[in-house]
Amino acid sequence: SGAIEIAKVITAFDSIKPIKWIKVHNLPDHVFFSHAQHVGSGGITCKECHGNVEEMNVISQVSDLSMGWCLNCHRSKKVNILNNRFYSDYKGIAEKIKKGEIDSVTVNMLGGRDCMKCHY
Repeated sequence: SGAIEIAKVITAFDSIKPIKWIKVHNLPDHVFFSHAQHVGSGGITCKECHGNVEEMNVISQVSDLSMGWCLNCHRSKKVNILNNRFYSDYKGIAEKIKKGEIDSVTVNMLGGRDCMKCHY
């Protein structure tokens, strides 16, 4: 049961002290990652990278989060750029979709293999 974990939350709330979190997913300091970009604009669900968190008693890292793992997703993940404000700069690609010249867009087609998108 989660009674012990819930008690930690209640104690922290009552004492007005933050809960000490144990970080599970770590990326190197030289890697930039934006949840807003991936979840908000890209439509990635939490489960795709983090697994069935709601079913885990203790959170664990499911995906290795390696550069190869990210690049494989960028090569295969289809992106909805139509009516998506984040991708407004990609008007040429949006027009190709509308004309039927291409049927889908991957992150790779939007510069998803450009080193400087993730590394600085």
